[in-house]
Amino acid sequence: MNRRLGITVVVILALAGCGRDASPPAAQSTSATAAASSSAVAQTPTGEGGNIPDPCTLLTDAEVTQLTGRDITQVDKDGADAGASTRYCQWQQSSGQLAVFLSRATSDDFTVARADSPSIPGIGDDAYWRDGHLYVQIGGAQIDVYARGGDDQQSQAEAEKVAQALIPRVPAFS
Repeated sequence: MNRRLGITVVVILALAGCGRDASPPAAQSTSATAAASSSAVAQTPTGEGGNIPDPCTLLTDAEVTQLTGRDITQVDKDGADAGASTRYCQWQQSSGQLAVFLSRATSDDFTVARADSPSIPGIGDDAYWRDGHLYVQIGGAQIDVYARGGDDQQSQAEAEKVAQALIPRVPAFS
């Protein structure tokens, strides 16, 4: 319970930095990660955990560099155990960042969270873009990709490439 309270406090304090175009300094990387993580948690109201793979193991550093066109300067891992309801990995980059969050989500939960955001065809079972994040559903899994290094259109295109690379590597939690 104390851990959740601590995470909630960090998330609230970090939300102010969520819309930056440049990557945060190293000292702020935990806050930026927590802010982005809050979006992933908010998208999965059921929060059932377990057996969610570590996103840091799903893409190599070379793949991240190739998909985003930016060199990696630091990797922030969640350090969570296998029973966590959300897993994340964040790659700080020379002129931006990439963060990937994995969690469980039913199709009903995903539809409710999408609200009035239009679906993006051809990515997973369903996908939408909101507030700099690409949310993708595959089966009972949700992938949240946050890519920042250019304008919104460039960031969405990068997030879509990353999601397409991740989809065959993430279990659908049927």
